Amino acid sequence: MSTINKICAGIVLYNPEIELLKKNVNILEKQVEKIYLFDNGSSNNNEIKSLFNDKNGISYFFNKQNRGIAYGLNWLINRADENGYTWCLTMDQDSICSNNLIYEYRKHLNDAKVALISPFVLNNDKVTLNEYKNMKLPEVTEIKDPMDCITSACLTNVPIVKKIGMFNEKLFIDFVDSDINCKVLNNGYRIIQVNTAYMIQQMGKGHKVKIFEWLFNKTHKNIFRRLKVATVYTDQRLYYSSRNSRYIRNTYKDHGKRTGLGFMVAYYCYFTLFYPKERNRIKMWKAIVDGFRDYQNIK
Repeated sequence: MSTINKICAGIVLYNPEIELLKKNVNILEKQVEKIYLFDNGSSNNNEIKSLFNDKNGISYFFNKQNRGIAYGLNWLINRADENGYTWCLTMDQDSICSNNLIYEYRKHLNDAKVALISPFVLNNDKVTLNEYKNMKLPEVTEIKDPMDCITSACLTNVPIVKKIGMFNEKLFIDFVDSDINCKVLNNGYRIIQVNTAYMIQQMGKGHKVKIFEWLFNKTHKNIFRRLKVATVYTDQRLYYSSRNSRYIRNTYKDHGKRTGLGFMVAYYCYFTLFYPKERNRIKMWKAIVDGFRDYQNIK
C-alpha cells in the first residue's frame, strides 16, 4: 500500500446504540486497517470497551468529559497523523456506509487539491436505497456549497486539514462540517462527492410530514422530498444550530445559501409547524433566540 494514501477510520462516540455501532464497525473493518474510537463520555462506555478495546485493528479511547464533536474529530485527525495515515474516514456512530466506500474513494486520491471526499447521503429516508440505485448520477459531483458535505463517511486529507486549521472546537456540535468545508474551499482545495458509494444516516429523529409526502408522491419534486421528513432535534441542538449558523455566516463570505438568515428562520418556522405536537414551541424558540444572541461567545 502506498504510504501517501494510507487510510484509517475514526468514530466519535456519545451514548451510541450498541447494535448499530457494531454494524458500523463491522463494515469499516473490512475496508480499512485501523479504526479509532473516541468516546466523549458515554454512560455505556464499559459495554463499548468490552466489545472493542482488545480487538485487533481497533483503538478505543475514553474521555470522561463530553468535549463535543469537533474536539473528537481533531483527536482522530491527530491520531491518524501520528500513525502515518494521510487519509482519515470520519464516521458518525449512527451512520452505515456502503461496502464499496473505500474502494470507490481510492480512485480519487491522487489529486493533490482534493481535501474531502464524501458519498451520496441517504438520510431519514428522504431518498431510499432503491431510489438511489435507480438514479442516473454522475460518478463524481464537485461540491461548491459548504452545506453539501457532512463529516460522516467523509474521507479527510489529514495534512490539508491540519494545514488549514482543523475543526473549530468552540462550535461543539452543529455546523462543524460547514466550518471545515468553508476553510477547505476558501483555501483553494476541492470537495468531491463520489456518487458510486453511499452512506445511510439518521439525523435526529425523523418525523414524517404527511402533506409533503403526499405532494412528493404526486409530483416527484425534489423540494417535497426534502420536506417530507422533519428532523426532530432537542432544544439544546436548536440552540447550537442557531448560534453556530450565525457564526458561519458572519465569518465566511461564501458560506452557502442554507446558512443565510432568511433560510434559517424559514427552517425553524418549518419545525414550528411540523414538529410533534408535544414539543413546547416557546422553549424551542427560546433556545433558538438564546443561540442567536450567544454566537459571539464562539470567538
